[in-house]
Amino acid sequence: MSEEPKSRISKITGKQWASIALVVVALVFILQNLNYVRVEIFLFHTTAPLWLILLATLAGGYLIGRFSKRRD
Repeated sequence: MSEEPKSRISKITGKQWASIALVVVALVFILQNLNYVRVEIFLFHTTAPLWLILLATLAGGYLIGRFSKRRD
């Protein structure tokens, strides 16, 4: 008995499907938030795409949470 070769799509794992879905969601998010916004922090101000500002905010929140964990 010979086994039929699996197609490329059937070899994709659940984690890979989840990663593909997250990339698609991220691309849709970026494409819907291309407009530039003005950002002011203390005495500094700049303009940047909204998606980039939101990404920077997300990364900052992640880092704050990562470094403020209690170590028991």
